[in-house]
This record gives sequence, C-alpha cells and structure tokens, in this order.
Amino acid sequence: MKHLTVLIATIFLISALSACAPAKKTPSHVKCPACGYEFDVPQ
Repeated sequence: MKHLTVLIATIFLISALSACAPAKKTPSHVKCPACGYEFDVPQ
C-alpha cells in the first residue's frame, strides 16, 4: 500500500511540474510590479 502511495505522489509531482513548464522557447515578458518597468527574461 505504501508503494502505491509513493507512486501516485510521484506521478502527481511530475504532472504538476510539467504543467508549469513553458511550451514555447520565446523569452518571457515581465513587468515589475513596483516600478512598472517591462523587460524580457531569458528562459
């Protein structure tokens, strides 16, 4: 039973991390909330 729980937790972790990964390779456009400056950050 413990092995199944670890397997499910691992699958959940991998799916959560892959959902956050960007699908495109273009630089991300970011706006600073304090000063409003907009810039591109490298991937």
